[in-house]
Amino acid sequence: MNIRILTIIFFNLFFINIYSQNDSSFLNNCKKIDLNEFIKIRKENPNIGISYVFENGKPFTKKDSDSIRSLSKKNNIKQLFYQDTTNNKIILINKILSEIEIQKEEENRNEKLKEDEILRSKLNGTIIEKLNLIDINNEEHTLESLKGKVIVLNFWFIQCKPCVAEFPDLNKLKAEFKDKPVEFFAVTFNDKQALNKFFENHNLDYKIIPNGRPIIDKFKIPHYPYNIIIDKNGKLEYINDVMVLNIFKKMKRKINSML
Repeated sequence: MNIRILTIIFFNLFFINIYSQNDSSFLNNCKKIDLNEFIKIRKENPNIGISYVFENGKPFTKKDSDSIRSLSKKNNIKQLFYQDTTNNKIILINKILSEIEIQKEEENRNEKLKEDEILRSKLNGTIIEKLNLIDINNEEHTLESLKGKVIVLNFWFIQCKPCVAEFPDLNKLKAEFKDKPVEFFAVTFNDKQALNKFFENHNLDYKIIPNGRPIIDKFKIPHYPYNIIIDKNGKLEYINDVMVLNIFKKMKRKINSML
């Protein structure tokens, strides 16, 4: 066993030992919430305070995160969300995972990916009965309001460089269907505040849908960027390809066939 492996094992055991001796009293006024609840709370109260801590309540900094991750070279930190209803804030606990826990997390993620893939295959080609999109200007778009139109959904987020890089191609695609019954939407989990700042220096000529996690989860989006097209009758089709250029050719052909 070489020195690096021994070092990694030592520091993993060190962090686990130090931070597993947790005093949970700081959670007395808190209730555990899941990621979706956390997103909902942030959406309703974007200025809510968030405390980043270890399991024992000690502050958790970016320096701590970088140090712990660099030692194992794995995703060995799991985030747990709590709502402090008394002080109106969120406590985000960073749990240090053991090697066994890391393996279990990876197995769970792989299983979830397989389940989502099966659900996408079942959804592909089906007629959707409900769609509710609220854009960055608080305008609501539903299947009823979009009746008789082809709907194009692009899934992206601010920090995704490939997503942002394809903005010019997305704008070009939309321009090609100017004055045609086609509506283009860009769905992201980023909130309105972050998007308003982002679009001070970027241009995407789609209707922007912030806080779009429910839509992302509904369609089981596997990665970003990703595209979905819905025909005039509500029939759903996933558009995917390893080559970016092929995706836009596919989308153009598909939209034309639906008009």
